[in-house]
Amino acid sequence: MLNQTTRYVLSVLCYLATRREDLVPARRIAADTTTPANYVGKILGTLSKQGIVVAEKGWGGGYALGPKASQVPVGDLLRLFDEHPGPVECPFPDPICGCRVARERVASPAPRPHGMTGDGEVICPYGAPECLNPVPCPLQAHWGRVREGYRALAETRVADLTERVAG
Repeated sequence: MLNQTTRYVLSVLCYLATRREDLVPARRIAADTTTPANYVGKILGTLSKQGIVVAEKGWGGGYALGPKASQVPVGDLLRLFDEHPGPVECPFPDPICGCRVARERVASPAPRPHGMTGDGEVICPYGAPECLNPVPCPLQAHWGRVREGYRALAETRVADLTERVAG
């Protein structure tokens, strides 16, 4: 349910979390995480500009999580790479529920505001604020749990990733 870029960012963050303060060259990060080198370069460059990773050039140089990283929620970092991260798109190639909102989303895949209630819960996988169909799609009853799981990931601080690998 996460896009490829988000998976790459999470992979790089988790990898660096396991290395603590050790400097790791970008090519090694790419090889060890099986992330394309061009993605690793873009991810590290963006995270470096934000102070999330520190970079050291030259022999013995590389990248490591910076001190600022420990307090940053993962969701904030994912938003650096994706305007609307998280599970928002329906996995069905055609809207099986027949929903007008779903049909519009499939016909016009441009980013739109997510349909959310006041507490941030997405009611419909397509982003509709409520389901008006007499027969909702099979995911409708479960979508709140999907969003809740993503929200828990997004609120996890990078420090929590390093604590997890230490314990």
